[in-house]
Amino acid sequence: KGGFTPMHARWDVAGKGEWRDNLIELTALSTGFDKLQYGTMEVSKPRLVLDRPVRWLRDAEKPAFSGALSLNAGQTRFSGGSVLPPSVLTFSVDGTDPTVFQFKGDLHADDIGPVQVNGRWDGVRLRGQAWWPKQSLTVFQPLVPPDWKMTLRDGELYAQVAFSAAPDQGFEAGGHGVLKSGSAWMPDNQINGVDFVLPFRFSEGTWSLGTRGPVTLRIGEVENLVTARNITADLQGNYPWTEDNPMLLTNVKVETLGGKITMQQLRMPQHDPALLRVDNISSSELISAVNPKQFTLSGPVSGALPFWLDNEKWIIKDGWLTNPGPMTLRIDKDTADAIVKDNMVAGAAINWLRYMEISQSWTRINLDNLGELTMQATIKGTSRVDGKSSSVNLNYTHGENVFTLWRSLRFGDNLQTWFEQHAAIPGLRSLTGKESEEQQ
Repeated sequence: KGGFTPMHARWDVAGKGEWRDNLIELTALSTGFDKLQYGTMEVSKPRLVLDRPVRWLRDAEKPAFSGALSLNAGQTRFSGGSVLPPSVLTFSVDGTDPTVFQFKGDLHADDIGPVQVNGRWDGVRLRGQAWWPKQSLTVFQPLVPPDWKMTLRDGELYAQVAFSAAPDQGFEAGGHGVLKSGSAWMPDNQINGVDFVLPFRFSEGTWSLGTRGPVTLRIGEVENLVTARNITADLQGNYPWTEDNPMLLTNVKVETLGGKITMQQLRMPQHDPALLRVDNISSSELISAVNPKQFTLSGPVSGALPFWLDNEKWIIKDGWLTNPGPMTLRIDKDTADAIVKDNMVAGAAINWLRYMEISQSWTRINLDNLGELTMQATIKGTSRVDGKSSSVNLNYTHGENVFTLWRSLRFGDNLQTWFEQHAAIPGLRSLTGKESEEQQ
């Protein structure tokens, strides 16, 4: 009995065997820990036992070493809420002595696996390969944290990895994983048709992603308040990234709201903004999704949004939107009548906006790390009320906290959390929205 301090574990080992002439045989073994706790992971009650006696024939002419063992473990828990079901690794060894042997086996955890493993140990370096045969994505449901409220529905996954470990190099691995036709449902959205290819290499604490072509993500459809289709993204580079070995996100495209949103490249570490291009987004589809009661808007919108992921203040700085074609604005009659009744001066301006045909608009957009969105718009158009036409020039300023807006729309809890974890947000403070209008 003893302790294994680095992993906060109690350790015990017991066994029996015999040494007769040049044969050493271990006929019983039971060794394990009450737990293994390291970082964000805790393995419950791992224990190594014999499946077949370990025999070491110390013969100068025909040395031999063989045996079979099983490593059993209870649940493996991660701090994020993921759980790996109880797992079993069975393996056999065959060689000349404990410093030179080959091994093979398989690993499974409930319905996950089996993952087939084989390799060799030469006394200094451990080499091996692992194959994960094709199986349903649904078996990984226990690894999805309950707080995500995500149900894995369809899809198949398979993978292959080669690995090596030695004192002079540490642990190295490389291979690829593939997900085909994945599908996941959440309370407020559905994700269908996910294809994901992950070629990688790990060495000296660094992940090299996209070693033989980029990491590719393709999603057929995401259904939320709005539907996004034909989503693409490619990733290539090192994590953690450095100046000499950056991470590049490219070929980002999504079709939504009747138009497209694209981003050619995001480089990390980031020195310049990544340009999000908005092409012919339908304002009427957007308004239908948000469903404000006070007004309706129709017509196309295009623009560019300089996007920062690594900036001490900004997520979007000096973005702009404009209308490549005619737009119309209609104020709800009850809303307009109420404003006219309560404020004569404001009511006169609102009367011009009861129905307006917009010929030209230009909106400047800024979004900071706290979610505060500021829009400054200049709009030119023609008001048509009671058979009369009037030219209108409108300067409009609007402020809104998008994180609060996303929560109110049941849309962005996960998205907000992602921004809070990845964007350079200095801290959280109380968030409020504000808006003002000026008619001239």
